[in-house]
Amino acid sequence: MNNMLTLEEVRSFLDIEQLEIEKYIKHGKLHAYKIGGTYLRFRKEEVLNLRETFPKKTRGAQISILSRIGDFWRFNNFYIISLLIVMVLAFFVVRS
Repeated sequence: MNNMLTLEEVRSFLDIEQLEIEKYIKHGKLHAYKIGGTYLRFRKEEVLNLRETFPKKTRGAQISILSRIGDFWRFNNFYIISLLIVMVLAFFVVRS
């Protein structure tokens, strides 16, 4: 039985969600063995073949500094702008 994988093993091996696995099953790209209406086992060689069709992921790839700055700005722009407004207002209050 070592050539069979559980749903959790397939999910972690393919790094996809259960809904995506169900789509592959529905479209006939992956066959699953059911017991009581639940997918329990998958053939390891089919999962390996399916994984080969996935685009290669660039795990651990360097993220450019500009990309990091852009992400930081996108997620924090409200706070940055608010801080600048408060600082300008504080400047004029202290100056008066």
